[in-house]
Amino acid sequence: MSEWIRFGLCALLAACGIFVILTSVFGVFRFRFVLNRMQCAAIIDTLGVMFILAALMLAADAPIFIWKLLGVLGFIWIGSPLSSHLVARMELRTDKTALEHMEHSEETEKDADGIL
Repeated sequence: MSEWIRFGLCALLAACGIFVILTSVFGVFRFRFVLNRMQCAAIIDTLGVMFILAALMLAADAPIFIWKLLGVLGFIWIGSPLSSHLVARMELRTDKTALEHMEHSEETEKDADGIL
């Protein structure tokens, strides 16, 4: 009976990971601005991969596989924000219209909130 519960939890975690990844991929294609796309890609890296790796850890029988998957998760959680930060800085330094786009989006948010 416990194998069925473990299988159900693995399937649930994997399904959550796939759902997060698919919705984030939709967001990557929906947004026009690079920094918005990067935010959606970061969700794929952190949340979606975490769910799938958690499902794999739960399905693993040997502790060595769990430690290896924890290492992969740690590497992704360290590397993804770092690379996203570097790409965002490169985008802001090379794209002259990036700051104008950010100012425009802040104005539209204020208008939508009714602050102005």
